[in-house]
Amino acid sequence: MNKKKEIEILAPAGSVERMRAAFAGGADACYIGGKSFGARAFADNPEEKELVEAIHYAHLHDKKLYMTINTLIKENEMKGLYNYVLPYYKAGIDAILVQDFGVLKFLRESFPDLALHASTQMTVCDTGATRLLKQYGVERLVLSRELSLKEVEAFRDDDIEIECFVHGALCVCYSGQCLMSVMNGGRSGNRGSCAGPCRMSYNLYEGENSSGISPGKSLETKPYLLSPKDICALDLIPDMVEAGIDSFKIEGRMKRPEYAALTAYLYRKWTDVYLNDGREEFDSTQAVRERNEDVEKLSDIYNRGSFTKGYLVNHNGLEMMANTRPNHNGVLVGRVINVIASGRKNVMLISAEKDLNAHDVVEIRSDNRPTEPVYEFTLKDGKKKGESFEANFTKGLPVKAGLCVYRTKNEVLLNDINDNIILKPIKKRIKASFYAEADNELILTLYTDDTSISVNGAICMKAENRPVDEERVCSSLLKMGDTEFTLKREDIDVNLVGDVFFPMSALNELRRTACEALEAEIVGKCMKNKMKPDTEAHSVIPKPDFNPFYEVVVSDLKQLKTVLEVTRPYKDRTEIIINTELFGLADIKKGLDEAENEGRMLYLRLPEIFRRNNKEKYQRFFAKGNTGFDLLFRIKGFLVRNLEEISFVKELEKLSSISFDMIGDTNLYAFNSKAVEALSDFGINHYTASLEQSIREAEAVRNNITVSSKLSLVVYGREELMVMTQCQWKNKGACVKELKKGDKRLPDILYIENKKSKSDGKRGKFPIIKDCESCTNYVYQDVPLNLFEKMDEIRELSPDFLRLDFSFETDSEVREVMKLAKFSK
Repeated sequence: MNKKKEIEILAPAGSVERMRAAFAGGADACYIGGKSFGARAFADNPEEKELVEAIHYAHLHDKKLYMTINTLIKENEMKGLYNYVLPYYKAGIDAILVQDFGVLKFLRESFPDLALHASTQMTVCDTGATRLLKQYGVERLVLSRELSLKEVEAFRDDDIEIECFVHGALCVCYSGQCLMSVMNGGRSGNRGSCAGPCRMSYNLYEGENSSGISPGKSLETKPYLLSPKDICALDLIPDMVEAGIDSFKIEGRMKRPEYAALTAYLYRKWTDVYLNDGREEFDSTQAVRERNEDVEKLSDIYNRGSFTKGYLVNHNGLEMMANTRPNHNGVLVGRVINVIASGRKNVMLISAEKDLNAHDVVEIRSDNRPTEPVYEFTLKDGKKKGESFEANFTKGLPVKAGLCVYRTKNEVLLNDINDNIILKPIKKRIKASFYAEADNELILTLYTDDTSISVNGAICMKAENRPVDEERVCSSLLKMGDTEFTLKREDIDVNLVGDVFFPMSALNELRRTACEALEAEIVGKCMKNKMKPDTEAHSVIPKPDFNPFYEVVVSDLKQLKTVLEVTRPYKDRTEIIINTELFGLADIKKGLDEAENEGRMLYLRLPEIFRRNNKEKYQRFFAKGNTGFDLLFRIKGFLVRNLEEISFVKELEKLSSISFDMIGDTNLYAFNSKAVEALSDFGINHYTASLEQSIREAEAVRNNITVSSKLSLVVYGREELMVMTQCQWKNKGACVKELKKGDKRLPDILYIENKKSKSDGKRGKFPIIKDCESCTNYVYQDVPLNLFEKMDEIRELSPDFLRLDFSFETDSEVREVMKLAKFSK
């Protein structure tokens, strides 16, 4: 352990009020959004003036403030980005979190000395992304929450800061890869307005036969299949420090100020215990007991059915899921032991299992209705653990003995946080030096460790009767009032030359002036002024006439054979891409053999997520001496889906001395023309329009690109809505790696159905498939995308390629779609 290592506690600030609360709690930095482009569109994000003042406040107290521009930005929105960022840049914002590659490139070019952090929305899962991002000046990676501590350790030698989530909500889908909300509710998580589909209730169905092509019988399961518990990694602090994490990030910009204050306070507290006293003290019996008490406080503030240590130490599992209740669960504090319901009297007798406080809010719940409390009420008086007490309830409610009592609001805890953390102002300690000599101006110098200012005041006079003494000077200077500073008597140096006199009002005015000057000096040192407005004219690359080729993605040998047959007359105008995730590496050689028999060369589409284990699997497959190495000479290139794969393909080029074509897939999010330029910098001159874009939005990008790049548009296919490490097979006790003889097996395809949509009939059942090698599940759209009826709009876009993306379509479905495509012009 390196005890000198500084660990940043990074807290959420959905508002300036929450920021101040977090700083009061001990946070070293906060992340906050402005009124635009942040991933929490519904937070109480500050206006420009308020945010600039927040930046100054942070710097006055040696804190940092990071701004979130961690969403995808449309082409027309890019025009306003410079003026949006400019006031925050000038004020000295410490860094900006970015998801969009176009925004990354634009900010680097426009504000070259601005620190940039790669948001978790970039889905950085392995070190292959580091070099590509560092070329844009990225100083920090916010890693995907799914990574284990071992995977995090791999970044230690990359000379880049690492930030990981340590507390708060987990998404079930890899951040940045979820399309469930936008495709089925019109609210994009990648645009800051996620509707929270992972917190909704679902039914689970088997596939109806061995292939599972359509849904069959319902499986009994708890309703919140996709809702993970919150993470609490207090116990993992030593391991996280030793893994090389520089910043412990707390989730929760939408939560109350008390949450920001308490989480910051406790993570700072226990991180310092480890850094100062070591693991032995951290793991001592007393420390463990105290930390358990602190975890219970965190549970009282917010939890989803207890905490999990998250993916840092778990790959997946049912114990990580809050599958009975998706929101604040509260803390179990008692049980109903008797009910009297006769006439007008409706009274329950409750046995308290924990101390309760006046004004606590409690819920009475049954096991089969965890999200709908039978009854909720506020306690008038406090109760002691072990005490039984009566409480009235509304007549007709199904209150009965045996029901649980949960506290969802702990009044004493909230008041304690407010009184002892939030309302205790943080002040910057300064020192002062005062000089007074007759017939000269008064001089007051205020200084910190790295900043000092001196101000002159009124003319000092020679004392005729009662001279001013040192104590009167100190008494006046100590009156810092509502300034951001604090001054102690031992930090004041007073130099009075001879017997001098001056009015105390003059000294008070000098003190106020000096405080204002010191504040301005501290703030001014953090301000920046090296922006480079983009005034250079760029030549736009004209789009070609509409005469598209086709790209067809296939996911098994049968689909490949069908597509080879159907496209035989059009083979010079059709590219075929093997989806390696569904196709399987073992069958790739067979697929390439089939293609070569037809005189065709194919592309390979790499996985949506390329974690270390996935990368190692592909490295072994393509290693010299293995079958896969010879296959590199028989393919045209790769359809890549993340930064890690771009680096991986470059490695394969060095290994084989082959230059491969690279096509950027939809989830590289070429959302604006600047993003297309960034992909070109990465070596990709063929991009795919994002599935979140309308055709008109894709056209706006196409009309403004300044680099030569081909465009593909997906016109048919089931969109991958989610990719997740949580496995529905494993959570039903049917993991194929763990099944024993006689255990129930489930089909290779399952289906989920939103319970609410079942009643309104708007959506159907979403297929889920599994990749057991990488232990990954994919949720697909229930109805395939079909844009064949929009050919007039597509003609205006004029893509170079139209893509058909087959996943688990039957042979007849493949032929039907291909028939539509043949006449699509």
